[in-house]
Order: sequence, then structure tokens, then C-alpha cells
Amino acid sequence: MRFVCRCGNMLTNQLDPNDTEYYVYSDREWSEFEKKGWIYFLDVPYPQYDVWKCEKCDRIYLFKENKVVKVYKAEE
Repeated sequence: MRFVCRCGNMLTNQLDPNDTEYYVYSDREWSEFEKKGWIYFLDVPYPQYDVWKCEKCDRIYLFKENKVVKVYKAEE
């Protein structure tokens, strides 16, 4: 997927690995994985949100079903 940040920088997760896409789980989600005995990384499902970070301006985008649901901008 490709996405243009508000600063104009093109973000993409088409390369693997990349410095744009992050895998972020809540503590509750991770606890559920541990309860189920999921240890091997291939057994862990994708997180609820896709989290992308712009390398140019440090904005953080949260996507759900390929739609932006939250945007965060770092303080100076």
C-alpha cells in the first residue's frame, strides 16, 4: 500500500523489511496470545491497527481496514 503523508512524503510498505510499518499490540492483546500459548511469531495474528511512521516528519498514522483512523504529530 502507498499513502501520502500530510507533509507530502510518500509512505509505502511495499518493501520488506521497511522503516514505515510497525507492529503494535496492546498489553491486553499480547496477554491473550500468551494465554493461548502463542510464542512462535508466525502464529501471532496481525494487530488490530496498522501503524505507520513518516520518516520525514515523524507523524504516526493508525489504519484500520486500510483507512486512517488516527494521526499523531510529535511535539517539537
